[in-house]
Amino acid sequence: MMQLIKDLWFKRRDIVSQGFDESLEYIAKQIPLKVHKVPSGTECFTWIVPEKWEVKQAFVEDGEGKKIIDAKDHPLHVMSYSLPIDRVVSREELLRHLHSRPGRPDAIPFEFKYYERDWGLCIQHSRLKELKESKYRVLIDSSFEKGSLKIGECLIKGKTDETIVLVAHLCHPCMANDDLSGVAVLVETAKELLKAKPKYTYSCLFLPETIGSIAFLSQNMQLIPNLKYGIFLEMLGSNSNTLALQHSRQGNSAIDRIAKFALESSGRQFREGAFREIVGNDEMVFNGPGINIPMISLSRYPYPEYHTSDDNLGIISEEKLNEAKEAVLRVVEILEKDFVPKRKFIGPVFLSRYGLWVDWRKDFELNRNIEKIMLSLEGDKSVFEIAAELGMGFEKTLAYVEKFLEKGLVEKLEAKKAAKRALGKKKEKIGFRKK
Repeated sequence: MMQLIKDLWFKRRDIVSQGFDESLEYIAKQIPLKVHKVPSGTECFTWIVPEKWEVKQAFVEDGEGKKIIDAKDHPLHVMSYSLPIDRVVSREELLRHLHSRPGRPDAIPFEFKYYERDWGLCIQHSRLKELKESKYRVLIDSSFEKGSLKIGECLIKGKTDETIVLVAHLCHPCMANDDLSGVAVLVETAKELLKAKPKYTYSCLFLPETIGSIAFLSQNMQLIPNLKYGIFLEMLGSNSNTLALQHSRQGNSAIDRIAKFALESSGRQFREGAFREIVGNDEMVFNGPGINIPMISLSRYPYPEYHTSDDNLGIISEEKLNEAKEAVLRVVEILEKDFVPKRKFIGPVFLSRYGLWVDWRKDFELNRNIEKIMLSLEGDKSVFEIAAELGMGFEKTLAYVEKFLEKGLVEKLEAKKAAKRALGKKKEKIGFRKK
């Protein structure tokens, strides 16, 4: 993970750019990728895919030809998607197009104008005092041309077409934590999933922020009915904050509850917040109108170096990356092991006959919950839901229910049948009756 971040962080990974394409090619050498291409100008829902943007050089020089700002020193000195310019401007005009961060005076900010066309440069706030002359020459040798927005997809086919989508954005030039850390975690997660024979299908997407998710979904709408849950991975490598779980818009879906349980059971500190309360990103697309896929996000936002040149290799912790990867794999593990049990017995089970009695002196918690478990095997709750209702560990509940399965006392219900039964139970509770 550290090597991937080291190799890619200084590239100009703008949303449609050569640097982005090269970064996808790098990832494709580690995991199998299908690259989806969406041409510039394509309407994607209400959005339009922008042109490809490249910059050859960008600088500001004084009257003696001395370069005050030069993108050769750091790519962030030029605003992403800046219009080209080559002329002498007044100090006042230059300042109107210069971006700096007073709160982080020695860092170069990351600025962009993908859809509002303008020219712009970025500078450390502490260096503004150097601009004392009345006029400066500004050169930004940038170009806009037709290209294709690219989305890398690593698809791991499961036993069912129900799909869990895992997303990280690959754009943001010269940012290590935002979001190459999410990309690195997702690449390693995909490697683990490729070794398995999963129940669910997994779609691991590497794309430009927001417009990438919109483009992918708008061009693949036939996939939406099979999308079950989503996890967005971003800003996972910095030491400055604990892992944060942001819940989906639905708030109480299985992915929300499983993710919370996975983090709680890890014994590590974490924060949690409601949808869009911690950070705003592609989860808004997947949870958005007309799509409504419950998508949580895992991040370490906020962090002080955000969107500046200080977001570099020095703030990335291998331990934090591994912690995030383990959290994702734990969520996946529970999703994979969980199932909906449906009883095949009538009346209370003769526990001793089937080796299902549990001595209260050895496991008081399970002994007290046996009858409650038996009453929950109606095909409208998953094992995880039963465990959550009882306040009992998932593994313990799963191991006990699997004994019922081994003895032929329960069967695994297909997901669609389980959902139908659960809906029927819900209607029954609120008073619906067949005429």
